[in-house]
Amino acid sequence: MLVPGALCLVLAAAAPPPADLLLEGATVYAAPDAPPGRLSILVRHGSIAFVGEASEARRQAAGASAIDLTGRFILPGLADAHGHLEGLGQALEIADLRGAADAQEAARRMAAKAAALPPGSWVEGRGWDQNRWPGAEFPDARLLDRALPGRPAIAQRVDGHAIWVNTAALRTAGVTAATKDPDGGRILRRPDGSPSGVLVDNAMDLVGKVRPASSPADEERWLLAATSACARVGLTEVQDASAYGPSAIAVLESLASRGKLPIRVYATVSSDPRTLPEEFRRGLRIGTGADFLTVRAVKAYADGALGSRGAAMLAAYSDEPGWLGLPVMQPARLDELALAARRNGWQLWIHAIGDRGNRTSLDAFRKAALAAPEAPAGGTRPRIEHAQVVALADLPRFASEGVIASMQPTHATSDMPWAEKRIGPERLAGAYAWKSLLRSGARLAGGSDFPVESEDPRLGFYAAVTRQDLQGRPEGGWTPAEKLSRAEALALFTTGAAYAAFEENRRGRIAPGFEADLTVLGADPMTVPASAIPSVPVVLTLVGGRVAYAAGGATRPAP
Repeated sequence: MLVPGALCLVLAAAAPPPADLLLEGATVYAAPDAPPGRLSILVRHGSIAFVGEASEARRQAAGASAIDLTGRFILPGLADAHGHLEGLGQALEIADLRGAADAQEAARRMAAKAAALPPGSWVEGRGWDQNRWPGAEFPDARLLDRALPGRPAIAQRVDGHAIWVNTAALRTAGVTAATKDPDGGRILRRPDGSPSGVLVDNAMDLVGKVRPASSPADEERWLLAATSACARVGLTEVQDASAYGPSAIAVLESLASRGKLPIRVYATVSSDPRTLPEEFRRGLRIGTGADFLTVRAVKAYADGALGSRGAAMLAAYSDEPGWLGLPVMQPARLDELALAARRNGWQLWIHAIGDRGNRTSLDAFRKAALAAPEAPAGGTRPRIEHAQVVALADLPRFASEGVIASMQPTHATSDMPWAEKRIGPERLAGAYAWKSLLRSGARLAGGSDFPVESEDPRLGFYAAVTRQDLQGRPEGGWTPAEKLSRAEALALFTTGAAYAAFEENRRGRIAPGFEADLTVLGADPMTVPASAIPSVPVVLTLVGGRVAYAAGGATRPAP
């Protein structure tokens, strides 16, 4: 049964087999580099059975439900190569601090959220960014104390690599002036040495360990809300960088087995040495067809984030002399992980933003390849997540050493107001350098890092081709030599993402035998004015032949 045309809703993948469908009348981009054509698509048993002329499609379409998509545009199902589903689901429930004009406004939003919570419960928020506030100074616990007296409060920075807490939270965690900075972490302090209320990278764990734990029911609710939100913006797959522990993996497996995931999820597991050996023992889980869950990657961290000065740099920050950032994991541990993942046939993702973090990650992958040249296939597509600031000498190494650069175009347009101040003009030449990496022969995959940024892939596509904010600034784009063509940008979210997940033979293109994962739009993103790309309507999201999302009138029957 097709989605009623009068409704706008998200559907979970159902247990029964999907209906056979004939999609007619649309302009089809079968691949990023393919010319558009007026083609019909026949979907049988969740896969693409035929792509071509309408007459031949109809001849083969006995028993299929025909849908008229005249005036619409069909793309290979868009994928986000780096998002955080559980984080997005949680962010939908807590105080949204994105766009707060200053710390006082962020504190007011936290207090407003507290009014709806049970007395005594922790108050949570996410999305503050001191770089957008007057003076660009980090906030202080005292502001949250005034807004939420005596009640623990914790607010994640927009990048998830720092938290702002109040005195009640610090007291609960036992963090005082005498508390030392942990390895890979930083406690920001007032002139008298007392903690200011901002904890960076591994220092976040000081409060995180006393924060109320989430339950499996919480995790299921967050994952369902997030995957539904992703389906609404045309995503058919999310490659989840959340580094899940056993509990969250079990929740994902339960959702997949019950047919509750509306989109495909390619999950990463934690590199925690207490749980990783058991994941290796269990082995890979490869989701195909109606199984929407794949578990075959490990997530690790080389450093922190640029906005909180946690990214590990080869030379000091331009706006904080003497400070080199934070190596969240020591190089020896990254070396161990790269070799273990390779030998066990698992893919390793390393978060690396600073040029030192990227070099350390590249070195770890090179050492692993030399030590285990005959590794199983799963361990031979290592990824660096973000690859945000790369030394020019290291740019060619991504291609020569077979390391995938998993990049997020909207990070560039969010960071451009302050990035040069952080790293200086010389290092900017290797920052957010998508085009330079492509020219070097590197493979790229595109994502958003939601909820750091929006999950909407239209915004990533727009940022990749314009390097401008949504107001069209700066004119001509920021560091415009790194702009991508529209075909290159589309490849980030289709063929590039598919390769990064070992799916290039079944996803990322529209061809017989491929999964029927399709994104249907109401205007042509390849030809509309660039300023119109973010508002191109999402009409239909099809995953494995099932309707994951349909806008009103999207599924009108063909005559």
